[in-house]
Amino acid sequence: MNNSLSLTNAKHDPKGLKNPKVTTQGQQLPTKSKLYSSNGTKNYSTSTDAQQPLLQLGFRINEKLIGTGSYAKVKRCIREIDNKEFAVKIIDRDKAPSDFVTKFLPRELDIIRILDHPNIIKVQHILETKSLTLIVMEYASNGDLLDYINKTTRLQESVARRMFRELCDAIYYIHFRNICHRDLKCENLLLDNHLRIKLADFGFSRYCVDPPPSDNKKNMIEKKILSRTFCGSAAYAAPEILRGQEYNPKLYDIWSAGCILYIMIYSKMPFDDSDIKKMIEAQMTKGGLRLGSEGSSEVQDLIVRMLQPEVTQRWPIELVQRHPWFTRQINPDNQGSSMSYVNTATTNRGQAQGGVHQISKRQGSPIYA
Repeated sequence: MNNSLSLTNAKHDPKGLKNPKVTTQGQQLPTKSKLYSSNGTKNYSTSTDAQQPLLQLGFRINEKLIGTGSYAKVKRCIREIDNKEFAVKIIDRDKAPSDFVTKFLPRELDIIRILDHPNIIKVQHILETKSLTLIVMEYASNGDLLDYINKTTRLQESVARRMFRELCDAIYYIHFRNICHRDLKCENLLLDNHLRIKLADFGFSRYCVDPPPSDNKKNMIEKKILSRTFCGSAAYAAPEILRGQEYNPKLYDIWSAGCILYIMIYSKMPFDDSDIKKMIEAQMTKGGLRLGSEGSSEVQDLIVRMLQPEVTQRWPIELVQRHPWFTRQINPDNQGSSMSYVNTATTNRGQAQGGVHQISKRQGSPIYA
């Protein structure tokens, strides 16, 4: 996991809440939990601090970590009434960068509260204590897409098409609502028990218009805005971002999604991110994107249209969804070597394990601005 983990809305309570609050379906309900003594000192460890308010909701934490970062961790939790598994993200605001707590976190919480789509991780509850924020969410039992690709070596094109359609459905859902993700990568695509895509981690998400959509601002004119913040991992970043230019955040999502599709088809990164200067040159140079024989001509065409360095020529999500690749019936005999191992000598920053190519996780340092 990277450091783009969610925190709490500190601008509404900069000094911290004395007692935890539970947010469920847009409503805040006070609880009776007291995690602090009268003099403000902690009575429990961080783990216990998280356990107490969750118990009041009927959840118990499984101490086994799913993932961890510098100021947040994710664990499994069980809803006791039906033994259903969930994930809980536990964020220590005292350890998080102040800009993230006051700027990025409020954006994330405002957004994840309203998301409701079958290919987006569903948030069940948001709890806040004096120093912690707890986000109880849907549990994806099959891990992330990158681990799955590394285990299976390469996806069959028919499987990649189904998974990528699910990702595009999720992107269309948020873009239609003028929300951009800004950290799309294989590690943020989780898989449920049916191997369906679940988009996760909205730590860098934001609205693409000003003022943001709201029931109280229905008659106000919304102005599209460009972003200036470098978000996400360099390996999935569009050239305009790596060059420090203002960018259209929706089209940044399209570039990142194009990188994901490339990885699905070729089991390697589209560009070598070990040298950012050379990476930008490859992105901008005709022929810098190398397409092998594994994918069909249709999927190669779609990848090229999404990894278009000229922003005005990069397809929006509405055109991506209408590409012929999604309607063509893929002939399994016409997929090249889609089930063969990748030659590690031709991959980008791969790690060979037992002769099978492994793509390393990208955990670029986020910049908060």
